[in-house]
Amino acid sequence: MSTTMSPTMSMKRALVLGANGTLGQALCAYLPTAEAGSWQVEARDRGGCDIANPAEVERALTESRAEVVFNTAAFTNVDRAEDDPEGAFRANALAPEILAEAVERHGAKLLHYSTDFVFDGERPRAYDEFDPPTPQGLYARSKVAGEQLAAAATRRLFVMRVGCLYGRNGKNFPSTILRRLRAGETIRADRERVGSPTWVMDVARVSAALAVTGHFGLYHGTSQGETSWADYARFLAAELGLPAERVVGQATHELPMMKAPRPRRAILDNRMLRLRGLDLFPEWQAAARAFLRSETPAP
Repeated sequence: MSTTMSPTMSMKRALVLGANGTLGQALCAYLPTAEAGSWQVEARDRGGCDIANPAEVERALTESRAEVVFNTAAFTNVDRAEDDPEGAFRANALAPEILAEAVERHGAKLLHYSTDFVFDGERPRAYDEFDPPTPQGLYARSKVAGEQLAAAATRRLFVMRVGCLYGRNGKNFPSTILRRLRAGETIRADRERVGSPTWVMDVARVSAALAVTGHFGLYHGTSQGETSWADYARFLAAELGLPAERVVGQATHELPMMKAPRPRRAILDNRMLRLRGLDLFPEWQAAARAFLRSETPAP
């Protein structure tokens, strides 16, 4: 897929890779009307650009004439990565290096997205950008490798670690909770693992503000505060006026077995965004309410 917005003289040019994913869709929706200035967006999914193929990456950069490449494409199946490490490292480590080399040649910038899974989640406090990664599974290791290889290939790199993402049309657990509650289902969710549920539209907004700067480097980007998935689901149920019994909290070991290890407490501190004056993320409750409003049909 390749779509191009009509350019104007004041527009900046962006290439969004992984455009069919939840975050990619949010970027494509937000960037043309971004508060920091509108963007002309070239959107490509895997069929439009295999980011681990240098020739396809070069063609995408040449055709789009992008000033900033937003890379949301990744191998995100955490459990499958345990059985397919080569696939995970190709998409999450080799591909960011190829992209970084390409933006260096073209004089563009790269905003690459990483994950809170780079930490094991055993510390009682939030992790900031100066904490060393402690990846557990193959997925986490491949994402750390991608950060390192991209940073070695270009200085014009933003890496934003995100986590617990949800949004429109998403297929992951947090993205489906709202649809399942409205469909009358009972939600069974982890009451022990803790994170910061983050709406992808907030990630898109902060990404646009960061991308126009020259403040290259590593950033954490999640909603403020923390909660369990069970309590997040209960919050949505309460906002919808549904009984609390519609959400059943379970211990991690009571849920279906997962092959890959996951951090117990994946809380990120957006220290560098805060220091740059760019921490525009709201409390997770405010973000959830905004998401709910965006998904509620007008009367």
